[in-house]
Amino acid sequence: MAILDRFLHFLQLLEDLAELGEFLTTPMGSTLIFCGLSYQALTVLGCAAPSAAILASTAALALHCTTNRPTF
Repeated sequence: MAILDRFLHFLQLLEDLAELGEFLTTPMGSTLIFCGLSYQALTVLGCAAPSAAILASTAALALHCTTNRPTF
């Protein structure tokens, strides 16, 4: 029974990872990935952490606004 319990937990983990993968392929998920990667790039290039966070958030917001344009 212990093996079955561990196997069920493993299947639950796989299901959660699949849901995370589905979320990361949405426009919001790709924007979050872009924000995180640009923050890391800015900190590696020497920006202070608060400045890098502000710049990365601004860039991610601009990306999100351009990819999700409303149709009027």
